[in-house]
Amino acid sequence: MRYSNKTVVQIGSHVGNTINDPIFAHVDETTRLILVEPVPFLFEQLKKNYENRVHHITFLSVLISDHEGEVEMTIPSPSNNFDEFPWWASQLGSVHPHHATAHIPHLKVETIRVPCISLATLIQDHGLVDIDFLHLDTEGHDYDILMHYDFHVKPRSIMFESKHTDGTNVKGSKYETLMKKLESMGYVMVETNGEDTTVELPRFPPGFALSP
Repeated sequence: MRYSNKTVVQIGSHVGNTINDPIFAHVDETTRLILVEPVPFLFEQLKKNYENRVHHITFLSVLISDHEGEVEMTIPSPSNNFDEFPWWASQLGSVHPHHATAHIPHLKVETIRVPCISLATLIQDHGLVDIDFLHLDTEGHDYDILMHYDFHVKPRSIMFESKHTDGTNVKGSKYETLMKKLESMGYVMVETNGEDTTVELPRFPPGFALSP
């Protein structure tokens, strides 16, 4: 999919050009892009990787959460030699303190404090009235973000990391609660796999019929 003339919001952007990033290769100079990455050393690399690729782009070094203020994150330390680890090792920063080491016990981690805002605040602050694609990859925090959001602006499509909804590598009752909320907002599930779930608003409302 190309995101030409589309508005895309990505929460947990990491550095952009990774093999599991769903947007990096699909944006162009017409895309309006808001990228959110709270980990400082990843944020700097993200900006470099997107340099001169998208004209209408906003970078935010904050954490999206269910409240406004500050929050502690446990992140892979930039002092790691990431060549010694799986390619996804630097993606494990989380508000859950043991999330990273649950994946890689000998990974060096650090605790940092970062500013946080809600998804509603992000949307309001940037004057968004339409969002074509919302992508969340927040290592276990997607549930809190989406459950707190009131959907006064409804993204047409949402992809969120569902594999950690109920804990590291656990998808259970909280996932089901979130899916019920999304369904109540009019979304239908179009795909789920071992990592992510994607929901979309139907192209036509219930009961709509094309004229013969």
